[in-house]
Amino acid sequence: MGTKSTKTRRPPIFYGWWVVLACAVIIYYGGGVFFYGFGVFFNPIREEFGWSAATAALAFSLYRLEAGIGAPIVGFLVDRFGPRALILFGSVVVGLGFILLSRINSLPTFYAAFLFLSFGFSFSMGPVGSVAVINWFVRKRGKALGVLMVGAGLTGTLAPVLAWLIHTYQWRTTLVIVGVGTWLVCLPVAILVRHRPEKYGMLPDGDPAPTDSAQTGQDKSNSAEIEGVHWSQALKSLRGFWFLAIAGTLSGAAISSTILLLVPHLESVGVPREQAALAITFLTLISLVGRLGLGWLADYVDKRYLLAFAFIIQAVGLVILAFVTEFWMVFPFLIFFGPGYGGGIPVRSVLLAEYFGRRYFGTIQGLQQTVMAIGGIVGPVVTAWIFDIDGSYQRAWLLLAAVTLAATVLILFTRHPREAETWASGGSEKAQAPESPAKGS
Repeated sequence: MGTKSTKTRRPPIFYGWWVVLACAVIIYYGGGVFFYGFGVFFNPIREEFGWSAATAALAFSLYRLEAGIGAPIVGFLVDRFGPRALILFGSVVVGLGFILLSRINSLPTFYAAFLFLSFGFSFSMGPVGSVAVINWFVRKRGKALGVLMVGAGLTGTLAPVLAWLIHTYQWRTTLVIVGVGTWLVCLPVAILVRHRPEKYGMLPDGDPAPTDSAQTGQDKSNSAEIEGVHWSQALKSLRGFWFLAIAGTLSGAAISSTILLLVPHLESVGVPREQAALAITFLTLISLVGRLGLGWLADYVDKRYLLAFAFIIQAVGLVILAFVTEFWMVFPFLIFFGPGYGGGIPVRSVLLAEYFGRRYFGTIQGLQQTVMAIGGIVGPVVTAWIFDIDGSYQRAWLLLAAVTLAATVLILFTRHPREAETWASGGSEKAQAPESPAKGS
């Protein structure tokens, strides 16, 4: 009797939450110094070399291109070998990439160093962490991804730190500091990350592992979702995979442009760099409302409507941004854009996992990111190009608001593959399509 009770005793904290915490810390640091932080480095680097805004922004587009090409490969590798090995490898590369970036002396070396850095970032940061969390949660997936995205929501707190370091030590020394910091922060934390709970005698969400035949039937109810559909079948889902991917592409064009060029935009209307960097801090902090709020609601409400709502308020924020001329005017923009931008991230991942399951989620997510990379590549370059022509970002923000509204329409027409299509394999839908962990889509 004593032995049996020992086997069924569960730890007070489900290990999946430690995976969430570890990945959140990695995303916090990596996103803060690279994805969000590059906007702080943008003007100091281009001013030293005399490059145009579009020329410098092309580096960020190259990152999106690399991420898009590499995403299916990274997704396949994380499905096959687990996230920890990829995060350790990627963190080493990222640290070295920052140091290489500090040594650039020409435009080709700038692009080469940035691509090297991007390569490491693709292996170690956001997408890999979200796959790890998806594997550890089903019923509580929205909440878990919302908590994970708290790490991303706090990344903006590093922007003023970077601005101060650049002001004090110049941008080259700051990049070396950031590179060494990557090794000190990310490598120890990555040790906590694990692949799937089944390997450790657990089930997603902390449910007890089956111990008798009475539990077997209950466990089978989740087996289809755990297995999921093959990535090749997902590619045949027009209103599931492709509508979601194209909507993400359109929204991603606006998000990438805003993240990269918010600080340069504010500087162009006379806001000092240190104040402009604070806008990134406020953006990510306010995005926590959406990350946690919409992430929590995703376990209960139709995820399509949540994602459409997120896109609508993003578009409203971009219209406001087009007319910002003073620092105080940034806050109305943040109130709309921040929650919409933040909330869209966990909801899209939860919706994708609900449609296609866990087993090939990394690969399927990677394939979607290949499509979505088009927005990240084109958006910043076109936005910077418009600035080079007009001397203002206003027309670009209005264009991106319209593009985001187009994404809203696509989301509303997205459907679960079981509802909209027949799997091309000709097998039973019940055998192929994943079970939904929560009602609403």
